[in-house]
Amino acid sequence: MASDFTTEVAFVEERGTNVERLLWGVVIVASAADVVLTLVGVSMCFSEANPVARAALDTAGGAGLMGLKLLALGALFVVYRRVRPAYRRAALTAFSLPQLFAVGHNSLLLVQYGPGCL
Repeated sequence: MASDFTTEVAFVEERGTNVERLLWGVVIVASAADVVLTLVGVSMCFSEANPVARAALDTAGGAGLMGLKLLALGALFVVYRRVRPAYRRAALTAFSLPQLFAVGHNSLLLVQYGPGCL
């Protein structure tokens, strides 16, 4: 009976790892898309609304924005490694949701107002 329980726990752990890999993928893709869409929008006629990101853009251009995003991802990684495994998915979700919102918002702005910028 104990071996069945161990097998079940191993299966749950493996499945949890797959969910976390998926969430990491969402975090990375959403972060990259946010940077790309921001750079496209700024190159057209839009301005960055986030004052910290705007300062990074003004100081170092796209490299500054990418550095800022990498710093945020590094902070997420530290949090991910330091919290209990039960909270890791919450940390990844909490980081990815604003990124996904920004991607959707930037996409809508580019589609709706981008042609008027050119």
